Amino acid sequence: MKVSSVVLVVIMTYTWMCHAEVTSVEPPDNVTVSDLGLLGQLMILWSPPASLQNVTDCAVRYQLDYFNTYRNQWRGVRTFRTSLQAQFDLERDVQVKLRTMLRGKCTGGVERSSSTLELVWPPHLAGAVGSRVQNFSCVFHMKEYMECTWDRGPDEPPHSKHFLYYWHSGLESVAECPQYFPQSGDRKGCLFPRDTVKEFTDFNVCVNGSSPVGPIRPAYFNMQVQNYVKPGLVESVTLEAVEEGEELVLEWRPTEGHIPPHCLEYEVMSEHTNQDGTKWTMVNVTEDTSLVLPAKQQSCARVRSHVHKYCSDSSFWSDWTQWHCLPVASIQAKVSPAMDIALICVLVASAAAMLSFCMSLWMFRKMWMKRSEQKMLDSSLFWENQQHLKLSPALSHP
Repeated sequence: MKVSSVVLVVIMTYTWMCHAEVTSVEPPDNVTVSDLGLLGQLMILWSPPASLQNVTDCAVRYQLDYFNTYRNQWRGVRTFRTSLQAQFDLERDVQVKLRTMLRGKCTGGVERSSSTLELVWPPHLAGAVGSRVQNFSCVFHMKEYMECTWDRGPDEPPHSKHFLYYWHSGLESVAECPQYFPQSGDRKGCLFPRDTVKEFTDFNVCVNGSSPVGPIRPAYFNMQVQNYVKPGLVESVTLEAVEEGEELVLEWRPTEGHIPPHCLEYEVMSEHTNQDGTKWTMVNVTEDTSLVLPAKQQSCARVRSHVHKYCSDSSFWSDWTQWHCLPVASIQAKVSPAMDIALICVLVASAAAMLSFCMSLWMFRKMWMKRSEQKMLDSSLFWENQQHLKLSPALSHP
């Protein structure tokens, strides 16, 4: 009897332990950050709290938030994993918030969350602050090649030499600049051929350097190269008058290259001068490759383009085309094709009528001369007959 009681107590105790409701949850343990050597790609690692190692009837998730210094905002993710790879600015603090989330039979179906674990890892940078390069900028010209340039730091030691390294998801490891721009024994920029860049992914850049007195402080940059596109100059711009000179039509063609035509947006600036000398300006934005403008005493227009918001988050405007002008004399002299045809028809009809009139005059003159000659011949014959009649009696009487 005593043995059965002991067995019953053990069973009940085990059942209670297995189905006891978890009322508190601990945050993750052993949180570390590992640098993958990809110019800002870091791996955050952690392990489940020790108190949950024997819990099998609940799902364990983790809420991780990290501060994106490039966008100046917090980004969060919920995951069942115990690691996360993300992009960070290696010149700023790495800030992470992490907590454990538990739900299932062990919590009575209610989601329970641990307190938030907040961690900060400061950057480790070598070199003087004033030696860091400044005014770094990149332009992806017509999606053909990308140029990145920079200026020397204000406190950069003399005889310094700069290096640029980059990485994107298409590379297995960090690569060095394919072609530097030289400047007085140093480097002021880098040229990336089209096949060395990749769009719609993180493009990480580090510019550092060395000098006789020590290293140059590294500068880290992160970009999406499709947001740095600058189209080429708009081509084949024409400005013509239509509708008897009351309107102008401006037409153009996008530059050839790797930018899809449907991704381009155009800005047209036109300047007009009225007959009284007053001037005014119009600015139009369109995705078409033509635009109708009012015709004034004098009208001028120019065009530029950029990649619109449906193909990138931002872009650079192309250079303006030259001004194309049409003065009033040209506008008034310009007629439509229908008017040209009508004018030609009038001229042809006039020429035909003149030719017909001339032919009529010539035929009338010819008929009149022929008739006059006939009259003269008839008169001569009549006179000869009269003379003959007068002579005939005289010859018949001796």
